[in-house]
Amino acid sequence: MKLEKQLPYKHKIYKILKSEILNGRYSPGEVLNERSLSEELGISRTPIREALQMLAQDGWVSIETYKGAVVRELDLRNMKEISRIRGVLEVCAIEDAVPTLTDENIFHLEEIYQNQSHTLENFNVSTFIAFDRQFHTYIYECSKNTELLHLLANYYDIYTFLGSYAILNTEKRRIETLNEHRAILDAMKTRDVASCVEAMRSHMQFTEKNMVERLSHAVAVNHT
Repeated sequence: MKLEKQLPYKHKIYKILKSEILNGRYSPGEVLNERSLSEELGISRTPIREALQMLAQDGWVSIETYKGAVVRELDLRNMKEISRIRGVLEVCAIEDAVPTLTDENIFHLEEIYQNQSHTLENFNVSTFIAFDRQFHTYIYECSKNTELLHLLANYYDIYTFLGSYAILNTEKRRIETLNEHRAILDAMKTRDVASCVEAMRSHMQFTEKNMVERLSHAVAVNHT
């Protein structure tokens, strides 16, 4: 079997559009217009239509009559379910990571934290979220738990989408996120599992609380 060296256009467009949804360029409820995308990307509408269908199959957009492809609206119940799953996995990861942490691991986490902090000076959505993802992913890697890493791979795009929804709304929340990461990192330096679990649980609870508040506000606005 031979693998194609170049991905078909529809797969390239799928990756581009999914990335733009994840970084917040396209908001929930926004219509992705085939003609506009065709003009912007400089290609025909056929691969764009195919990419949008792929996004619909994976739940990132819905195809609506008269509208076309619409970016997935966040559902409060679904968001709470996913947040609950993430909270459990994050706690498992830090519990497994702490007993075998090395000074090199701590140094690398500190480096990621500092890089994320610096993004506040000239805030860039994609960069901030990328470092946020690196911070949590590295804790998973430190756990050396292959099943957790497998679950992370399946869920992280959804986590990123929900996380960006929580992080992007105010500078206050971005600063709070960094403070919560600082608390996790400081706890990990002590190698005390209970303290690390408490810091991670607190971070997950505040993240979920912020998402619930923002989504509830958005729903209320849409119904006025």
